[in-house]
Amino acid sequence: YRWDAGMVRHMLGVLTGDLSEGELNWQAQPGHHSIWHHVWHMFLSNDYYAADALGMPAVWEEGNWRERIDLTPMAKVFDYPGKGVGNGEESPVPRFVIFDVPDSLVDELKAPPLDQYLAYVDDLLATTAARLERATEEQLTSKVPWYGLPAPAYSRVVGFGHVYRHIGMMEDVRGLIRGPGAGTASI
Repeated sequence: YRWDAGMVRHMLGVLTGDLSEGELNWQAQPGHHSIWHHVWHMFLSNDYYAADALGMPAVWEEGNWRERIDLTPMAKVFDYPGKGVGNGEESPVPRFVIFDVPDSLVDELKAPPLDQYLAYVDDLLATTAARLERATEEQLTSKVPWYGLPAPAYSRVVGFGHVYRHIGMMEDVRGLIRGPGAGTASI
């Protein structure tokens, strides 16, 4: 987990470190996901999946991050209360994570100060690593629902495949913004 968390954090820095606020929010068309949308969604989703699997509160809630980040640019996303739905069943992921909401809501998702959100990401990665270190074998191997099937809890916590997929999509958007040769293939 620590290796993947470090790698993801490095890749995120390479992808976003030189982007302007306008570039973070750029959409190919209305309803399409910006780089900021991917950053927002991938970490919050993993936070809630891990918290649910371990029977703990999400780091987002435990750390009161909604109050610690200036979320004014995206305030409308919080108008969608309740849980999301995925694969025909309710998800532990709230709708404000942009899990199961109208495409028009994606247009409302504008980046707050990135450094504030990245402070949450750093807290999430460190807290989850600490939770894993303290977890018992029984907690990690207990079966929890995952896409309609029982799976070991640890598989929901350490699943960076979701994040890596979004990093690839962010690379595509970055290429559309900056043009040929502006990608980050070296990451």
